Amino acid sequence: MNDLSTLGLAVTLPELERSADWLRDGARDVELQDISEPLVMDADWRAVARRCARLLDGHAGRVGVHAPFWDLTVAPQDASIRAAVQARLSLGLDFAEEVGGTHLVLHSPFHFFGHPLVAHQETLQAEIALAHLTLTPLLERAEQLGCTLVIENILDVNPAPLLALVASFSSPALRLSVDVGHAHMMAARGGPPADAWLTQGGDVLGHVHLQDNDGSSDAHLAPGGGTINWAAVLRALRAQTGTPRLIVEVVQGELERAVAWVDAVTRDA
Repeated sequence: MNDLSTLGLAVTLPELERSADWLRDGARDVELQDISEPLVMDADWRAVARRCARLLDGHAGRVGVHAPFWDLTVAPQDASIRAAVQARLSLGLDFAEEVGGTHLVLHSPFHFFGHPLVAHQETLQAEIALAHLTLTPLLERAEQLGCTLVIENILDVNPAPLLALVASFSSPALRLSVDVGHAHMMAARGGPPADAWLTQGGDVLGHVHLQDNDGSSDAHLAPGGGTINWAAVLRALRAQTGTPRLIVEVVQGELERAVAWVDAVTRDA
C-alpha cells in the first residue's frame, strides 16, 4: 500500500520560489520543468538550475526533471531529426545532473490513427525500434547518473503500446509515467479511465502526473476542478506496491488549490 505521503508538485522557478518551503517541510516529490521550455534551453539554463538547487537545499524528497518536448518525438524516422531530438533530451539529463534529479519525463511517441483498441498491430515493432535508436544512448547515460527515464502517455488511447515500449528496454531505469488528465481525455475517445491506466501500469509504473480537466482540453486544473473520478484514482494509487513519483502538475493559477488538495489527501490518509 502507498500512503501518498510523497505527493508533491511540478514547478518552474517562479512556482518553486512560492512552494519550496512546503515541498521541503514535507520531503515531497518535486519535478522541475524549466528546461522543457526552448527559451530556457537556449539561454543560461545552468543559472536556473543553480537557483532551483539553492531553493531546494535541505529538501529530503525526490527531485526530477521534465525533459524538453515541444516539436520532439522519441521515434523519428529521419536520422537528422533524431540527432536534434537526442541533443535536446540530453539537455534534460544535463539539468537533472545539475539539480540532483533522479527522474526525467519524456513524452510517448504514439499518435495512432485508428480504432482506440487497436494496439498499433502493424507498426508497433517498427516504432519501438525507432525509439530504441533515439533513447538507447540517453538511457545509458541516465543509468550512469542514477536517473530513471519515465515515458508519459500523451495522445495514447490504449495503454498496450506504451507498456510494450517500456518492457522492450528491460531496464529498471526506464519506466511508465501516467498523466491521469491525459488518460481522462482519451477515455472520451474510447480508452480506459485514468484509474485503469494506473492499475495496468503495475510494477513498471514509475511516475504519475495528477491534474484535472473536463475531458475536452488539457486544462491542468487542481484535482477537483474537473470531472476525473478522484476516489477511483486515489484507490488505484494507494493500491500500488511500488513507490512511483507522485506529481501534481497544474497551471500557475491553480497552485494554491493544488497544495490545499495535497494537504487534505495526506491529512486524511
